[in-house]
This record gives sequence, C-alpha cells and structure tokens, in this order.
Amino acid sequence: MEAVAVQAGGQAVGSLITPAVEGGKGIFNCLRRKYAYVKNIQENFVKLVKEEGYLSNDDADVKTELERNKLTKEKTNRCETWLNEVGNMKQEIEKLKVDYRNTSPYFCGLCPFPSLLKLGKRIVKKTTEVVELRNQRRQITIMHEKPPAPPVPVIEKHAWKKSDVPSFDSHVETLAEWLEDENLKRICIWGPPGVGKTKIMGMLHDRVGKSGKFYIIFWVNVTAKGRIRDIQDKIWERLDMKVDGNYGADQRANMISEKLMDKSYVLFLDLDDIVSEIDLGEVGIHDEHKHGKVVFACRYKNNNICGGTDEEMNVQRLSDKDAESFFWEMVGSDLKSNPDIKPVAKLIIKECGGMPLLIKLIGNRLAKVDDPAIWRDLLSQLRSPTMEPQEPLEEVYKAFKLVYEKLLEEEKPCLLYWAVFPAGYEISRDHIIDCWRAEQFFSSQKKLPSTRDSGHRILDTFARKSLLEKGRKLGHFKMYEFFQRVALRIANLEKNLKFFVTEDENIIDEEWERARRVSLIRVRRSTLPKRPQCCGILTLLLQESSLTEFPREFFGYMCGLQVLNLHEIRITSLPSSICSLTNLKGLFINNCSQLVQLPSQIGDLQHLEILDIRQTSLYSLPVEIGELFNLKCLRVSFTEDVGNYNHVEEVKPMIPSKVIVRLSKLEELSIDVSHSSSRYQNAAEIIREISELEELTTLCFFFPEMASFNSFIQNSKSWTGSNSFRSFNIVVGCRRNNPASEFRVFECPAEKHLRFYAGNEFPNAILEVLKQAKALELIGHQTATSLSGFRADNLQGVEECIVEECNQMENIIDRDQTSIAFQDNDSIGVEFENLKILHICNLPKLKGNDHTTLSARKAGGEGLLPLEGDYRRWKYSRTPLLSQVEVFAAP
Repeated sequence: MEAVAVQAGGQAVGSLITPAVEGGKGIFNCLRRKYAYVKNIQENFVKLVKEEGYLSNDDADVKTELERNKLTKEKTNRCETWLNEVGNMKQEIEKLKVDYRNTSPYFCGLCPFPSLLKLGKRIVKKTTEVVELRNQRRQITIMHEKPPAPPVPVIEKHAWKKSDVPSFDSHVETLAEWLEDENLKRICIWGPPGVGKTKIMGMLHDRVGKSGKFYIIFWVNVTAKGRIRDIQDKIWERLDMKVDGNYGADQRANMISEKLMDKSYVLFLDLDDIVSEIDLGEVGIHDEHKHGKVVFACRYKNNNICGGTDEEMNVQRLSDKDAESFFWEMVGSDLKSNPDIKPVAKLIIKECGGMPLLIKLIGNRLAKVDDPAIWRDLLSQLRSPTMEPQEPLEEVYKAFKLVYEKLLEEEKPCLLYWAVFPAGYEISRDHIIDCWRAEQFFSSQKKLPSTRDSGHRILDTFARKSLLEKGRKLGHFKMYEFFQRVALRIANLEKNLKFFVTEDENIIDEEWERARRVSLIRVRRSTLPKRPQCCGILTLLLQESSLTEFPREFFGYMCGLQVLNLHEIRITSLPSSICSLTNLKGLFINNCSQLVQLPSQIGDLQHLEILDIRQTSLYSLPVEIGELFNLKCLRVSFTEDVGNYNHVEEVKPMIPSKVIVRLSKLEELSIDVSHSSSRYQNAAEIIREISELEELTTLCFFFPEMASFNSFIQNSKSWTGSNSFRSFNIVVGCRRNNPASEFRVFECPAEKHLRFYAGNEFPNAILEVLKQAKALELIGHQTATSLSGFRADNLQGVEECIVEECNQMENIIDRDQTSIAFQDNDSIGVEFENLKILHICNLPKLKGNDHTTLSARKAGGEGLLPLEGDYRRWKYSRTPLLSQVEVFAAP
C-alpha cells in the first residue's frame, strides 16, 4: 500500500517538474534570440547594407531598361508599384542607418539593453523585406508595348489659298458635300495633268481636317510603280503601328482593315502618275468599312483604276477670266498696264490653255520681268514645234509623252494627227475619223461601220486619258493647247510624220517640199503657189482660209495626197488639175457657199472613199460622180433653185439618173433637200436607186410621201438584209410651213432619228424603223390621240421625244389602251422605258390634272409650263431616266 502511495507521489512531483523545465527552456531560447539580435547587430547591419546595394542595382537596371525602350514601351502598373516600394524602402533604410549610427557608440555596454534589442530586430526585419523585394523583381513584368497614341487627325497640305484660283472653290464645295453623304464611299477627281486636280484635293483635305468630323485622314502620293506596299507603309506610319518586315502584304492588309473597321477616315490618293489598276482591298481598304471614304485624283476618267466610284468630278481648264486673273496674280498686276507686254501676255495666257500649273510655272518665270523682249522670246519657245521644252514646261511635256508611249500602236498616229490642226481647234467626231481612215490609220478596217466604231473607241480613250476635251459644239472635240504643241513636237521627230502648221501668209517653197502634212487653216491669204513640188504630201488643210481660187496646175504634183479639206472657203470652182489626185481618199468641200460647179475630172478620183459637198451652191450633182466606184460615203445637200443661171435650158434634176445606183460600194449616204423644193420631182427614182444599194449602213434622207417610204422599207436590199442601219436621220412627210430639213440636235448615244410629219395612221414601215430609233419627232399627226398607237415595244428604245401640233392628242400614253395591250401580250415592255427628254408643244386637247387643255391654262404667248398631276406621277413611275420635261403651248 505504501509502495503505491510512494509511486503516486512520485508521479505527481514529476508532472509538476516537466512543465517547469519546458517553460525554462522557452525562456532560455527567447533570451538567447534577443541576445543574438544584440550580439549580431553589427553583422546584420552589414548584411542589410549589402542587400540594399543589390536592390539599388536592380532599381537602376529597371530604370535603364525603361529609358532605353521609352519610345515603344511603357512600364506596367506592377512595375510602377515596385519602384515606389523600392523608393520607400530606401528611405526607411536611411532612417535605420541614422538610428544605427546614433546607437553605435554604446555597443560597449553603456546603452540600455532594450534599445539595442529593438534596433537589432528592425535591422533583421528590414533585411528580410529587402530580400523579398528583390525576389519580386524577378517575378514581375517590367514593361509592355505602348498602345498606339491617338493619331493626329490631319497633317495639313497647305494648298493654295482660296483667292489663287477662284473657280476651284465651287469644286471644293461640291466635293465637301459629297463627303457629307454617307452613301458615297469613293470619289474620283479626274482631268489632264496640270489642270489643278491635286490642288483641289489638297484644299479639300485641309478643309475636311479642320472640320474634325473624321478620326484620321490619310494622304498618299502614289508613284508610277504603284506598289501596294508603299501605300500600306504610309497608312501604317499615320496609324503609328509597329513596322515589322516579317509581315506579308496580306497580313498587313488584314491588320490595316481591322484597325480601320470602326473608324471614320478619309484616304486621299494622288494617282496622277498611275496608269494601271490598284486594288484597294489588297491595301486593306474595304467597302465594309462603314465610316471610311476614299478620294482619289487621276488623269483618266475612272476605268476602275481604284475600283468602282460613287461620284466623279471632271476638272476642266480654267475659264478665260480665271486664267487671266491667276496669271496676273503670278506675274504682278503692275505689268498689266505695260502696252508692250499686255498683247504678248494675252497670247501666252492662250498658250497655257487654262492649265493652272502652266500658268503658275510661266507666271513665276515672268514675275517682275518688265522687258518685252523676254516675253516675246518665251512665247516663241512655247510655239516652237522643234525646240525642246523649257524647264517650267518639262513636267507637262513628260506627262503627255508618258501617256502617248503607253497608247496602242494604232492609236499613236491618231493622237499625233491632232497636231495638224491649229491649237484649240474644235473638230467634229465624224470628220476626224474620216481623216484617220483616209490616212489609212485603220488599214485592217475595210468597212466604214467598223472604222466608225474603232474611231469612237479611240476618241473615248483619248478623252478618258484627258488628252482631249469635249468642244462647245455637240459631237466636237479639241486637244488642250499645250498638248497640241507637244504632239506637234513629237510628230516632227517621227519618221514620215513631218507636219507644217502655220498661220503665216508667207510660205517658202522648201516648206511645201519637206512637209508630209500641211495646215493652212484660217490663213489670211488669197493666193497659192502655182505648182508646188510636194509629191510626198498626204494631208492638205485649207479650210476657213481667204482663198477665192486655185492656180490651174496647183494640184499637179500632189499625186500622194489622201486628205483634202476645203471647208468654208470662197472658191466658185475647182481646177482641172484635181485629176492628179489619184490617191485621194477624203475630199471635203462642205460649206463652200459660192461653189457652183465641179469639174468633170472629179470622176478621175478612182480611190476616193469619202466625198462631202454639203451646203454649197451646186445646182446639180455632176454625172461623173457615178464614176467614183470606190466611194463609200457621199454627203450632199441642195437648196432651192440655187445655181440655175441658164433659164433657157430644161430644169436639171438635183441628182441625175443612174448616178446613185452606180455607186455600189456606198455604205453611208446623206442627201439633204429642202421640203419645198420644186426640183425634187424624181424622188421616187432616187429612192429606187438607193434601194438597190446592198452595203448601206447609214442613211440621211427625206421621203416626201409615206408611199415612197413604204416602198423603200419593202425593197431596200440593205434594210431587208439586216432590218437595221448603224445610224439614220429619216424624215417622212412634208411640213410646208417649215422648210428646214435639219433634225433637232439631240445628244443621243447613237445617231438614230425618225421624224414623222402629217400622218393619219401608224404604218408598219414607221413602226419598223421606230423600233430602232433613239429620237422620235411626231409633227402634225392628224388622228393620234396618244402615242400608245405606236405600241410599247416600239417606244422602248426612244430617249428623246418631241410631239408637236397633233391636234387630236389627249394623252401622251393612253393607260386603257396600254392595259389592253398587256392583257393580249405579256411580253410587251413599258413605253418610253429609256426616255430622258420629253418635249410637248401646241397640243390643244392634251389633258392636264384638272382635265383642261394646257393651251387654255397658258396665256400670253409660248412659254414653259410645269408638268403636273397625273403626268408627274407617270414621269416617275414609268420613265425612271426622264430628267427633262418641256411643255409648250401656242398663244
């Protein structure tokens, strides 16, 4: 029992001693750690200073890297925090160093133990924090790529001031309006070099930039190579995107497209030197960019050089007033009052042809120059057909030559041929094509229709390439004046193209001998050399000169001549030496109002293909005309009884029998006769002869009666062979109160006109021709109550329509009659589907919206009335192309 008690007592004592021992150990360890803080304080401080040095190095390395990459990168937010923490740490360490230095003198035991203990702990803790901060450096991202800064919306081009060229202002206004239209995505500005396209676009560029309506605006001058990569580089540069040579063109295009997808932008492209197409999709510019627009300037009317366009602006030469104003602004207005300079200045301004670039270059060269001799010398240089272009003009010269060299081989002589005419001379489309054919520029084209088609194509090419511009007269073209000088210079350097163009009255014999083509247009001289030695001459142009007669042997040495133009000269006859022109292919004697006879030798011109003798005083066509077996085109007109000086002889017919029928190769025939002529009695015979022609494709003719027209349509070998002509001007029936037989001038894409006078029904022959017509004139029809009698399918191709003096007409289109026709035949189309112009005059029964006559609603004489009510609705519902409606009524 005692043993148990002793054992229990021992256990109780043991349980008390063990915790005490453990507690003593803890106290001892704590005291030992605290003693270590104090004992190792100097060693720990050295370690802290060392770690601080490492941290300072890390801090310096980070800042150096940031500085080195500051242009392309920026520090991350975590890096910013770390740098701030490093800065705070350094401040705390500096404070700790101060406390350490203040305490160090007492390390020998004079300092109270608690103060040393606290300092030692702070040193160890701060060292740990420094190490941890250094470790974080290795774990954080110091910097990343800079996000692109918002681009500068526009870099101004500083184009010409508004006052420099006043006529540019309206162009800029129009273009700015187009850019406002959200439906217009691509705009083309086109015109010849030097006309001011780039300046206009620059003014627009700056105006749009100042408006602040677009996120960014680009301007790219595209070089002649037109590399997609170059355009991309400019766009990338403006977008401040990373330029990496490892990206392919497709990748770059995708990146540009993605960048601009939701941005509003305008891309201005100067394509003046570009002749090939540029695919903007390959650049990265797409129509899917809802807010993106493209404006580009080029020399040619847009032929998809940048894809399709929504609007096109043709920048033409300056007006005479603006050209003169701009010139004197460049030169200095004080010189304008100089009597010796002013007349020369007018000629120089004319030579500049309204081209702002030329005016500026020449104006700068003459600025403040008050010596008239220098002005005259410059004018001489501008007009010289042989001298190399002067420095101010070299840019335009090179521009023309670049386009010329890229033309097709068959097109080059056609362009240079323009140089044979005076500067600024307007030429009709048909006449220039006639000259090209006579000069055999279309050697592969045997038929006139194919020649005409090729000529139309070539003229369109020249106009689109801004080498030509449309003249003031319908169907006329002219070349820009300085381009014409350049063409003359190039032509005289080409083999067999020696031109002699002059307005001088004094012409030496050597000039006749050397020249291949001679132009004396508008020369004020009344005599010519008796027999010039010029066997090599191919073209001779004498139109609009003061000539009254030819020396008898004048044409004796011109056996090679192919084109002879005597238009509008005052001769009464031609010399017998015309028989020497055995190779002549084109003879133009039109508008020689005093010409009363042709020599019998005219029949010797066996190679003649084109003969134009309209608007002369010829009384009758010479019978020898029937001997021109190779004639393909004959144009002749007659006025009433002019030239019949012998009243004793029997009245001669205008066209003798068996003349037309012998011209079996005729393809184009135009006979213009007054409606009231008493000498048109053999019209039926002439019509029978015309019907025998098998190759006719163009006919301009007056059929005095419906019966003769019916006969022609039924019997004509040319018409029945194809049921169509390439072109025609056909008049059927007489209008006695209007002797003029000329058609009204319509701007039709094809020359197909039908004028029907005084009819009382709708004959099948008329309907057959009407189906081909582009222009219809219905004059004085006696029974027609509407045009529906012609049937919708026959009216579909009509683009211009004139209806006059049809006293029974109540409606233009009778809806009831049209509805019945539709029920009977579903294939019938809409009347006047292509109608553009409708002219209505003096239709007393025509119903308006209020069912009263238009003539009753119009008082005080003939005038323009708006088309209202039902007719306005008809205009838009049935004729979507109709742009002009004129309604006239008799007083």
